[in-house]
Amino acid sequence: MINFLLSTAQDPRVAFQIDGLTVQWYGLLIVCGMLLGLLYACWQAKKIGISSEDAVELFLWLIPLAIVFARLLYVIPRADEYFGNNGLQGWDKFVNIIAIWKGGITIIGGLVGGLLGAVFFSLRHKKETNFLNVVDLVVVPVLIGQIVGRWGNFVNQEAFGLPITNKALQFFPFGVYITDPSGVEDAFESVVNSHIQAGGGGNWFCATFFYEGVWNTIGAIFCVLMWKKDYQKKYPGILMIFYLFWYCIGRFWLEFLRMDAVPVTKTACLIVAILSLVIGVLYILARTSRLAYLDVRKSAQKGINGAILTEYEVKNYKFVGKLFEDVAKDSQKSSDKAKKFFAELLLKIGYVRKSEPDYIPVDFQSADYYHVPKDYKRRFNAMKKHDVYAL
Repeated sequence: MINFLLSTAQDPRVAFQIDGLTVQWYGLLIVCGMLLGLLYACWQAKKIGISSEDAVELFLWLIPLAIVFARLLYVIPRADEYFGNNGLQGWDKFVNIIAIWKGGITIIGGLVGGLLGAVFFSLRHKKETNFLNVVDLVVVPVLIGQIVGRWGNFVNQEAFGLPITNKALQFFPFGVYITDPSGVEDAFESVVNSHIQAGGGGNWFCATFFYEGVWNTIGAIFCVLMWKKDYQKKYPGILMIFYLFWYCIGRFWLEFLRMDAVPVTKTACLIVAILSLVIGVLYILARTSRLAYLDVRKSAQKGINGAILTEYEVKNYKFVGKLFEDVAKDSQKSSDKAKKFFAELLLKIGYVRKSEPDYIPVDFQSADYYHVPKDYKRRFNAMKKHDVYAL
């Protein structure tokens, strides 16, 4: 006989029980977030050349590895607690290490495991898609999972911030009323408990879990808009780069408000955010330059006369031509050798592929092509709306 018990005021963290098996709201919300993310991935899977069944397989790679690494990166910084002399031996110590049902996971570890799962899936489906397309597909599902899952922190009374002493700000969603100090690390429990006792059995703290949920919602909206505009086709991987920057910069400033902030998390988030921003800007510049180069070279193969080229495309093509000249130059001067080295490096990274034809020299001064502004497509589309076609 199944004993089904809904959550009670005695333990609001419990959703229900089935024959002694306790299911908590946090776990239930995480599963709901995963399912919603999976539905979105199945809906959008065809955009990267895979089926909805493939999307399910992708999640079967992502979720187990994400769970393992989420727990692993929680346990490692607390090695003394889990691997030290904690009174447990052998099997009991191992069970304590893997006991995620007792709480203790980190989103950073989950991301590492998820990326590893995306690598394995991409290798299995390299004929249909690639790693960059796969990680772009999972960005919005990851954000959905985080947004829904953060409400588990509300139920568990955890992941909250500093005490709110200003009574005018003691309301949800700005603050959250905490009555149980066990939702923070042991080192901070006494501090939280003192504030709870000072409030007569409860007190108000910054609702940092809610702040993060709002931040992630804004990030998800940006990602959906970029996805609808097909930015991931022009810049594969750009959604993942944006996500790493957006989440980490948000998590960085939230760590200043967290009651149980871990210093290494703050530092890691700042480093990842800065690297993501720099890599993202360089990637967009390099990718834009390569696409412009390919467009002009394609026109040059057919004959440049009559082509529609922007000033940027012409200058960019000349720049690539200069790189080829530096590589072809046979000089013993140290300055020329340095130029040749960096030119070869840039060409290999951004422009030259083994299966592509070589650079085609173009005399733009004598060529008869249409010289148009960089934003001519936007202007042309705007004029079409008003039935005006003159450039």
